[in-house]
Amino acid sequence: MNAPPHDHVAPENGGILSLLKRTWWTGRQYDAMCMTPQRLRRGQEERLRHLIDIARARSPYYREKFRDVPPGCTDLTQFPVTTKADMMAHFDDVVTDPAVTREGVEQFISDTRNVSRSFLGKYCVAHTSGSQGQPTLIVQDQLVLDLLFAFQMTRGNPAFRGLKRFTQIVRNVFNPTRVAVLISQQGFFPSAWVWQRLPKYMHCYMRFLFLPANDPDLVAKLNDFRPMVVTATPTTLDLLSLKIDQLRFPDLRQAVTWSETLTEPARRRISEAFQVPVMDNYAMGECIFLTNGCATATGAHINADCVIVEVVDDQNRPVPHGQLGHKVLITNLANTVQPFIRYEIGDRLVMATEPCRCGNHLPRIEKLLGRAADFFWVNTAAGFRPLTAYPFQHAFDYLREIREWQAEQVERNRLLVRLEPVPATTPDLKKARHRLEERLAITGMQADLDIEFQTVSHLATDAHTAKFRRMISRVGIPDDLDPSLKEVASDFALFQA
Repeated sequence: MNAPPHDHVAPENGGILSLLKRTWWTGRQYDAMCMTPQRLRRGQEERLRHLIDIARARSPYYREKFRDVPPGCTDLTQFPVTTKADMMAHFDDVVTDPAVTREGVEQFISDTRNVSRSFLGKYCVAHTSGSQGQPTLIVQDQLVLDLLFAFQMTRGNPAFRGLKRFTQIVRNVFNPTRVAVLISQQGFFPSAWVWQRLPKYMHCYMRFLFLPANDPDLVAKLNDFRPMVVTATPTTLDLLSLKIDQLRFPDLRQAVTWSETLTEPARRRISEAFQVPVMDNYAMGECIFLTNGCATATGAHINADCVIVEVVDDQNRPVPHGQLGHKVLITNLANTVQPFIRYEIGDRLVMATEPCRCGNHLPRIEKLLGRAADFFWVNTAAGFRPLTAYPFQHAFDYLREIREWQAEQVERNRLLVRLEPVPATTPDLKKARHRLEERLAITGMQADLDIEFQTVSHLATDAHTAKFRRMISRVGIPDDLDPSLKEVASDFALFQA
């Protein structure tokens, strides 16, 4: 088998030579932004051929799935689609290392103390959750993580352009970039876990502050840190922008959002409050380096040298740029441990039809549907506060007997939580309640809520929209909500009866 065509440096050994090599490799990730479409396609095809060769040789699942596709073929439209259900049902046959098993991964992530450790001493593991049921288990090597951070330092950094990129690298050695990361919960969820896997050499160029988004001293700690970059979900940054009069960020250069849809009104408010470019990254656990946000246009640029994104209709036929697709198919060209080849994602995208004025030649997602943040407005002693889906997700995703969950706000501070079990199992409602109360305690709203639990045989999609709703509000936005908060609330998907 040929060496992987990523020109990746060897594992870190702490020496100055290793640091220089890794710095050079990181800086070179800028190059793809300037490639012609022809050169980009050649690189894609080389990496795709390498990935398919490995999948055929080492993955029993893909060997069988691709048996009718001619050897050497790199026309993805000739290959069958893989769904999340397929991936999880055949997990042990999908992975290319027989030492990796679903049982072993599940046992590893059941202990959150393992979050900063490598599975089997060499793999990075995470899990995510979707509307199809149980969490997707994700196994990858350090290359995938290195690409993520290298892309963020280069393609996701508006200052890293032209000749400036060389002077910035030198400047960062003497004045490391201070990055404030606001997360909702520690664990193996990609948005929190990924920061535990930061390559060591990057600490030479960056200083990090990790804070829970609901930290009672959030403003004071941020002001003491004086971040140059702040990264969080759009909801967190939008609400933080309401406190702009209390914030002291004289060196702030950019804000980076992820995990939720960034609406145009929210982008405008965040940008106007912080007076910096807002870079909106779109990704998922199956391909965490998928895009980097654009400082001059909506959407995000696809890192197409290392991932292939197909926008398709409901029959998996290509949809032209400028038209809304029914779903997307992702082929992660860097993950050879657990190949994701034409992997189905339910998000709906519109690709831009014109070159981007920022100068980045990589293709750009112009519009994304299907990732709005859901939250309830809860009445607390401190006034109305938003309760997002994250405490529920973080509580129930670790309970393997739960196939799906749904939270309904039946009154302002009264919730009904429905749990659908995996077939032939019975959810432990006492354990589920304990897990949720732990997460709600972090938000400071545990004492304000009255929660009832139910076990149901099946959670159906909404009869009117044919979409599954995890968060349903029967009471909506409070009439007497502060006007500044009401504008924030109107931008997000708050499902009402």
